[in-house]
Parts: sequence; C-alpha cells; structure tokens
Amino acid sequence: MSENPNLTQTVKQDKKFSWSDLPAGYECLSPMAGVTDTAFRQICKRHGADVVFTEMASANMMLAAPTRNEAFLRYEEWERPIIGQIMGGDPKVMAEAARVIEEMGFDGVDVNMGCPEKKIVGNACGSSLLRDGDMAARIVEAMANAVNIPVSVKMRSGFYDSDIVQPQFAIRMENAGAAALAIHPRTKEQAYKGSADWTITRQIVENVGVPVGGSGDVMDREAIRRLREETGVQGIWVARGAMGNPWIFERERTERPPLAEVIETALEHARLMVKYKGNHGMIEMRKHLTWYFNGFPGAAALREQMKTVNVYEDLVRLIEQHQLLERFAA
Repeated sequence: MSENPNLTQTVKQDKKFSWSDLPAGYECLSPMAGVTDTAFRQICKRHGADVVFTEMASANMMLAAPTRNEAFLRYEEWERPIIGQIMGGDPKVMAEAARVIEEMGFDGVDVNMGCPEKKIVGNACGSSLLRDGDMAARIVEAMANAVNIPVSVKMRSGFYDSDIVQPQFAIRMENAGAAALAIHPRTKEQAYKGSADWTITRQIVENVGVPVGGSGDVMDREAIRRLREETGVQGIWVARGAMGNPWIFERERTERPPLAEVIETALEHARLMVKYKGNHGMIEMRKHLTWYFNGFPGAAALREQMKTVNVYEDLVRLIEQHQLLERFAA
C-alpha cells in the first residue's frame, strides 16, 4: 500500500461519510472513465483533493463478471473519502451493484447520469437517463433503499439542447433519495463543446436542499473561485482541469509548477501505474504524459515521443534525451 504523507488520513474513518459534513468549498476529483484509477487518485489526493471517485463501472458487469471491474474499483485506504461510481439503466441491477459497492467499503456510491458517449447512451445509461426522469428516480430510490452509504448523482443539464430539464430533474433526484448532486451544465448533445452554463448550476443550488457540486470549465484556481461565487455550490467537482494538472487542488498555488515538479510528479505517477497494472500501466500512462508535458520549449516533440513509451525506463530515457533534468537543474 502506498504511504500517505498526511498521516491523519491513513486510518479508515470511524464516522459514516456524509456529504453534508464536508466543509463548504470542498474540492473533489470527479469521476472520469480511463483517468481516475487509483494511481491518479493518489496523485490528486496528495495535492489536496478532498474526495475522490473511481472510474465509471458497469452495474451489469459488476454482477455478471466481477473480475472485469476489479481495476476500476481497487483503492487504498488512505484515499478516503472515496466514492464508487456506477452506471446502469435497471433499478434492481443498480441497487444490487450499490450493495456490492457498499460491501467493498466505499464511502458512497454515485450514479452516472452525465456520460454522453454513444455506446453508454445506447445502453440506456449515462445521460440517456435525462430523457426518462421516472426511470432515473426509480434507480436512485432503489439504490437509496438498498444501502446505508449516501447515493449521489452526477448529471447534465439535459439530453437535447432544446430541452433543458434542470432544475426539475435535480429536484426529482433529491426527492428519490439522493444525498448529493453534481451538475455539469452542458447537454448530452453539446458534449464538451461551447461553454458550461453556470446559471443552471445556480438554479439547482437554489431549488434543492442537498449539497450541490459544480463542474464544467473548471480548468484553474480562478475558475474554481468564480464558480463558487457565481453559483453558491457547496463543492467543486474537478474533471478535465485535473488531467496533467493535479496541482489544481492546491489552494495556495497561483501558477503552474516548475518543470522539476512536473517531472517528479509524472515519474511518481508512472511508478504507481506500473505497480498496479504492470507494463500495461505505461501504455495507459501515455495520455497522462501528453497532459503533463506541455507549455515549455520542445514540448510538442516530446509529447509525440511520449506516445511510444512501453516501459518505465523509456520514460526516463526520454527525459534524459530532451535534457529536461539538466534544464531544471541549471
């Protein structure tokens, strides 16, 4: 198990986790498929993330082929509070999957109602549920009745640009038993294009009684400050803004870290990937490397080469070839 430098977090909390107990302004690493595995969660936790989420796991797969989701749901004790995110379109299956999440020791379970990917929507999961408020409410109610850990919902503003379902949808989720809500105020149709509409976030905050997390266009500390001020959200759910930038969770940081720190963090991240996933972890690490190494002379050529690393030693060799060690030591 990796050691947490903050020893106060190495012991599992005795008190049951509650979204309402989190301090105003909490910041969490929002769930992202293919990104928020235990290695990256640990990196973000070290830099100040208050709550972390697993990658999205399929409820159907959890029950039919449990071993296929092991990598998604593996975590270390000191990552707490940690929330397991699941997707599905059947209340009974989602309730049973929520029980599995609880039995695995997670502090909470989150329902994905925001993923816009075609293969997810085609299975009546993710943002598809925004078109069926009745089914979405039945799923949340079934899960809330099945477990003793809090159920949260990550959602979007609507499925179609012409049909914004918030804040009515959020109210229904609260009434069904959701203990917390998070909103990425873009539609499924919009995907990640254009700007997030924070006025929708504000409407949800003003119309529900449970904690609301804000997401969308949170790329730096200034965006975090503005999102809080403009919407009144209790917390910030950072997604793409954390990719290659775990320093976004450092409250006092005002600029990108020096190259030395970027290299140190990228190497630490790579070692964790190898620890948990073997050499295949370095294949998955490639995308993280292209995010880490950005914004300095020669970065474009380096990022292209980062896409070819196969083992940890390849990464070290590239850093040496581009004289990055000498550059930051000078």
